[in-house]
Amino acid sequence: MDKIPKLKHRLKPDWNAPETINPDSANFYPSQRAIGRLFRAIELPADHQIRDQPRRQRRTARRNNRRAAETLPDQLADLNLGDSDDPLLIAVEERVGEFIIPEEPWTEEMWNYTNDLFSRYSSELQMFCAANTLSHARTATLTEEEAIIGTIVQKSSQPRKRKDLMSKLREQTDVLIRGIREEWSPEDDDTPLEDCLKKVWLAWNLSLSKGKAFGAQSFGWVALGAIFEVIRQIEERIMEESRNRFY
Repeated sequence: MDKIPKLKHRLKPDWNAPETINPDSANFYPSQRAIGRLFRAIELPADHQIRDQPRRQRRTARRNNRRAAETLPDQLADLNLGDSDDPLLIAVEERVGEFIIPEEPWTEEMWNYTNDLFSRYSSELQMFCAANTLSHARTATLTEEEAIIGTIVQKSSQPRKRKDLMSKLREQTDVLIRGIREEWSPEDDDTPLEDCLKKVWLAWNLSLSKGKAFGAQSFGWVALGAIFEVIRQIEERIMEESRNRFY
């Protein structure tokens, strides 16, 4: 035991401090290594800050915590997919137009079906966000961004609990998204892939019409990924048909 190397001093680097302990205390020093600089550049809301405060202060803290959490995926929250001049919208519409008619009107049945699918997705995602929060507040919930990225940004004195909740959250959202993607898959081998493309094209447009409604942003990204997947399958089918004609 006496041969085990000893610490040079009793102070520990600030990045090694528990989340709910002030790293500026006398027991920690500011690390100048890269990990220390990265550690100090990140600020997360703390769970315990909400407790034991007057009601007005608790409301203010919750608003600040939500704002801090919403800054996590700036690309997701700030990208305005509903803008008709948006380069992404134009590029996707042109690509989809190579296989179907994007301007073709949808039937009321198709629109209602897709709207019901979004409602199911949004309600289940909201339920996951409420069930996996670290806060004990009755109205506490995770943000849509946290659910889709699969993380919980709030500080906690129980990092193991947060890790377990994150694992559970990722599993739940993965099952949800897989289920939504299956709704857009061909019903059988005789179903044209172009019909599937129409479904996901409608789903993406519906997400744009929902604006900032809970679940709309991530539902749009799921639909957008499905659009690219169906297009890839159509291109593979076209190549296979070309090879068969050649031989």
